[in-house]
Amino acid sequence: MKVVKNRKWGFWPGCVLALMALLAASGFAQADPAGREPLCVMEIWTDRQAYHPGDRVQVNFWISVNDSPELPEITDAQLELELQQPFGPYIMLSSKKNVSLRKGIEWEETLLTLPVLGDLLRDLGDYSLHAMLRSQDGGLLCEAYASFTIRSMFGQRPTTRTLLVTSRRTQLTEPFASMLAAWLEACFKTQVQVIYQEGFYEAYQAGAFQGFDVIIYYATDFTQGPPPDLVVDIFEGEGITKKKVVWIGYHLDKVQGYLHLYGLKYGELRSASDLTPLHYVDGETDYMLLNADRISVEPVNPDLARVRATADGLPIIVSARHTYYPEDGECFYFVGFHPTAYLAPFGAHLVFLDVLSEAYGIEHPRAALVRLEDVHARTNGGSLLAAAEYLDGEGVPFSLALIPIYSNGQGEEIRLSQDRQFRITVKRALLSGGELVLHGASHQYDGETAIDYEFWDEARMAPVGGREYAEDRLTLAMEELEASGLKPYLVAWETPHYRASTEAYAIFESHFPLIYEDPHWGFNLRLLPYPVETESALYVPTNLGYVARSSLRADVDRILEQARLLAGLQHGALASFFYHPELGLAALKEIVAGLKEQGWTFQPVSFLLGN
Repeated sequence: MKVVKNRKWGFWPGCVLALMALLAASGFAQADPAGREPLCVMEIWTDRQAYHPGDRVQVNFWISVNDSPELPEITDAQLELELQQPFGPYIMLSSKKNVSLRKGIEWEETLLTLPVLGDLLRDLGDYSLHAMLRSQDGGLLCEAYASFTIRSMFGQRPTTRTLLVTSRRTQLTEPFASMLAAWLEACFKTQVQVIYQEGFYEAYQAGAFQGFDVIIYYATDFTQGPPPDLVVDIFEGEGITKKKVVWIGYHLDKVQGYLHLYGLKYGELRSASDLTPLHYVDGETDYMLLNADRISVEPVNPDLARVRATADGLPIIVSARHTYYPEDGECFYFVGFHPTAYLAPFGAHLVFLDVLSEAYGIEHPRAALVRLEDVHARTNGGSLLAAAEYLDGEGVPFSLALIPIYSNGQGEEIRLSQDRQFRITVKRALLSGGELVLHGASHQYDGETAIDYEFWDEARMAPVGGREYAEDRLTLAMEELEASGLKPYLVAWETPHYRASTEAYAIFESHFPLIYEDPHWGFNLRLLPYPVETESALYVPTNLGYVARSSLRADVDRILEQARLLAGLQHGALASFFYHPELGLAALKEIVAGLKEQGWTFQPVSFLLGN
């Protein structure tokens, strides 16, 4: 055998041509016509089985050609490579003719890398590579398969599957469809597959809904109607009433002949220039609606359809049963605005999320959370204990965000393990119903604790260090807790000022299943009133923010108003805020009393790990 290594190939149009030129993939060649040993054997594989957006798929290759003198040479063969994208047939990427391989050759190397969400790997889901080596007469000498998955970074325990069908990829579709997919996976325990309507190879195919529990059609492009096969499946598909269908946005006027099946009649598309609120009928609460385009429908059979929300006095969200299968319950939902566009904090998207919770059969924890913030050696111990004792007296569990090392950034340092009075204060606070959240090691990089960051350089507006730095700081903090006898009470991590590198967050998640801070990946996840799941941790937001000394009165009023809007949701939400004990008790008392009056139940943050 002759071993050939380190052969370099150019990127095709670039990349795929290189792959084709040398790729006979994982599998075995057919035996020769006399039934003897194969002409060659091959393998193709990727460096991982699962990838996330931002990764690169590395394609590896191995081939060995038989050196038997009794077998013919491989000459003038043809290499072909196909890629199967999610929900599509195999696409012929390229083929190369006049391929000749010497007897005895053996080859292994990395051929290329492909960017996830690039031109070829554009969607989440399962992919397959199929490589074939064919003889001059078209006979299959060797074929090979490799498979891999591109999946979202969100979601730990999917219990359902969702098919999201949307318009072609344009500025009218993105980032709205991707945002919705992220919301679903982050908060609804579902695995999402997106189909964009882009020609034959990326289009909805009849019957594709069968493998899913929820089917969402998000019509973002007014100029592109719904796929005909999808329309038939939504209204006539076998078993469709056993699933949930959510139609969002335009084009309900194009299916008016079907709407009677759900007791509905198309209303109108209108453009509004005012800020008329969306009224949530179930919660008897109004929410800000900024969308100009609003589509209404009219329930004509109250036994089948009901109004869930109105705008301008017209129904804009409805749910309905099927006239022939009413026993299956409400299975069709219509939302007449774009819920991931024109977003406002605590706006109309909350009603959409609440109705989705019903469709998925999910009851989110309905809980109020309090965190006493920035507790370190220079914190006023009397103020901390007064806040803790007040909350205890009110039956309000709380979290204590502990910074174990104080530094003024100029050489002075006070460690928890060396300050007995600080330790006693923290332990007394825990006796009042608190639980510990680790808030960095020193909550500072080159400045003062609790004012500066720790994993972020404010001067450069860039993260500090990477995995090693994060591991070192986390180890230092944990050593302080252990030496102080406080490690058993630790339940969560909070990144100072919620800023760190992706590598640092990977370290935090590897040590803590609970990250007590707003999610940081974009997609407007901070506007969601629920915990956000990643593959390895649960992020618990502080969606009501905090009270600042400079705007104390305004912040108290804001928190109570935002909590009132959250209380109007029927399937649960979090009302989560943090408070600095140095502000005294008056504002804290007003917030706690107001939340109780709204019907909120206070819970410790660790409660969410069991939900």
